[in-house]
Order: sequence, then structure tokens, then C-alpha cells
Amino acid sequence: MARIGKLKTADNLIMRGIQVPPHCSLCSGHLENHSHLFFDCDFTFYILKHILPDFNSFLLRPTLPQVLDYIENSLSFDRTDKEFCYLAISCITYHIWKERSSRLFSNLKYNVATIICNISLVVRLKIAKWKHKPTLLQRLTSI
Repeated sequence: MARIGKLKTADNLIMRGIQVPPHCSLCSGHLENHSHLFFDCDFTFYILKHILPDFNSFLLRPTLPQVLDYIENSLSFDRTDKEFCYLAISCITYHIWKERSSRLFSNLKYNVATIICNISLVVRLKIAKWKHKPTLLQRLTSI
């Protein structure tokens, strides 16, 4: 749903006549929509860059489809690297959406460091038995 822009972000809900706060609950500085939430927002872009440092080289902040296209078309990633990146992006996207929803509906807030730690833990657990785990963690992340 995130990939195709169909999550119930503030802009989508407002278009349907549902009154919700229009501003991003993560940064409070911009209107919430898919492109802002994934990864134009300072908060979410920091998470992306920390988990996958390859995105530090982007001059402009990518959207989620651009991130996925970059991974798919990267000549520097082999098949295992791409699978790892897709896993990391899936975890990042899930945790961003979870944090956004938690802030809106439960009034619970975690800081960016806690979210990065949670994502890191999930990624480490998911790849625990992967053959190239040490190389992937060393090459692609600082987690």
C-alpha cells in the first residue's frame, strides 16, 4: 500500500471528507502525504540514511518508489544485497507508519534513535541465518 500511495495519510483522508490534523505527526513542519512521509520528512530521511548509508549520496530526498527503483537498478548491489535492502526498506516503512499511527492515535512518541534501534533489531533477527550476514551488515549499514 505504501508503494502505490494508498495508505490513509492525512491528504487521502481529507480528500474523503474525514477531518484529521493535516500536518506530519513526525516533524510537524509539513503537510502529511506519501511523498513527504516516505522520505521527504527530516525524521524519516534520517532513519533511511542511518539504516542504509548509500542514500547519503542523494542530492534530493527520494520518494519510496525512487528508493525501490534505485535498489533495483543499482549495479553495485548483487542479488543478496538487493534482498537485504528490500528487507530494510520494508522494515523502515513499517516502523515509520507504526510510529506515525502511534503518535496520532495513542499519543505515544518514540525518538528517532529508539526507532532506529527497533528497526536494526528486526533486520538483524530477520537475517540471522543468512549466509552473507556479516558482509551485508558491514557493507550496507551501521546497525
